[in-house]
Amino acid sequence: MKLKTLFFCFICMFHFAASFGQDKKENTVISKNYCTEIGRFDLLFDNDEIAGAYYLIPKYALGGIWGKLSGKVMTGRWQDADGEGDIIITFNEDFSFFTADYRGDDEPEKWYKDSWHGSLRPNNGKNFESNGKSYRCE
Repeated sequence: MKLKTLFFCFICMFHFAASFGQDKKENTVISKNYCTEIGRFDLLFDNDEIAGAYYLIPKYALGGIWGKLSGKVMTGRWQDADGEGDIIITFNEDFSFFTADYRGDDEPEKWYKDSWHGSLRPNNGKNFESNGKSYRCE
């Protein structure tokens, strides 16, 4: 329960920080909730910047990503209980699905290619199947 509260606080703080000082501008922040093989993944898009948090169900730990979006590809950084490193997330045309490649700073020459996938959360269910993969949403 504490991790879910911390996760919620992280998202709220980012949303507040992203909108601070933009009183007269139209809000450009878009939130998307994905489900992945390892659990929930929430992203905030603000023009070409992306930040988000994910929940590592097997480790009961939170992780975060941040980076820049160019077209349908985000290049950035990740950090969680396993360490930190570089990440490249490639979205499909409507941003309803992604695949990620990443590497850890402790092994910079070793990329994990096409090893993490996500799909937009279709409903309030905890799990679903799509394209032969099992996705977890909590």
